[in-house]
Amino acid sequence: MLSHKMYIKRGRLGGRGLQIMISNELKALWSNRQIIYSSLLSPILYLLFYSVGIQSTFGNIVFSGVEVSFLSYSLIGIFTMSLFKEMYQCVYRMIIDKRWGLLSLKLLNGVNPPLYILGISTFPIIGVLVQATILYALSAIIGGVFPFYRFCMILLLLITGVLFWASVLICVALLVKNYKQRDFVMDTLMLPILFAAPLFYSFENAPLVLRAVSAVNPLSYQVQAMRMIAFGIPEIRDIAIVLVLAVIAYLSAIFFLSRTDFQNDEH
Repeated sequence: MLSHKMYIKRGRLGGRGLQIMISNELKALWSNRQIIYSSLLSPILYLLFYSVGIQSTFGNIVFSGVEVSFLSYSLIGIFTMSLFKEMYQCVYRMIIDKRWGLLSLKLLNGVNPPLYILGISTFPIIGVLVQATILYALSAIIGGVFPFYRFCMILLLLITGVLFWASVLICVALLVKNYKQRDFVMDTLMLPILFAAPLFYSFENAPLVLRAVSAVNPLSYQVQAMRMIAFGIPEIRDIAIVLVLAVIAYLSAIFFLSRTDFQNDEH
């Protein structure tokens, strides 16, 4: 078995390594394009039946002292939910690479850890952007949408969110030895994080316990930062936290990828 130091010393592909990674991920995406079609169903149903129903029943909601449409408020929550669910694909791709020795092969042939992380994020990034664009268009037809230029800024935060969670889950996936462990980690780690974030409820009016849990949940800051942009609230604290956490997670994933002895330990 080759050590991680030998991987680091072998050839470097530079930007071509990222190009190869993205090309492979696009091929995988195209061969599994039905995943995008099926993943669109849940957020569309949330928007058309849940968000529209709550908006017509209870009206607007107060966010950071500003009264906003619940339809627009929940749209950001649906964006975030779509982002988080796309991470399942990222973990799946990572586990496949690890199980069949593709991860070590890619690193051995010069795809360095920073480029590997960016490449493996291609699949979920495209999925998130496609879903968000369709949901925004539907919301614009229904009414209660925010300006398009703010939507473009939110897309950048969604990409940042994908890179953050991809980096975090790569660190976790390096510890996963088989599919049973993967499913256990995904269910016990990701679902509580998703439900604890203020996707559809008001953080300011939530019970103290729920606010305390949300305060240590990175997903909460991501959804709050996107809402700050959507509703034009001049508050950059949450945006700054999102960016700092993304950098920390990315550097951590690079660190662990560079110092892990890769082997096929899948059973």
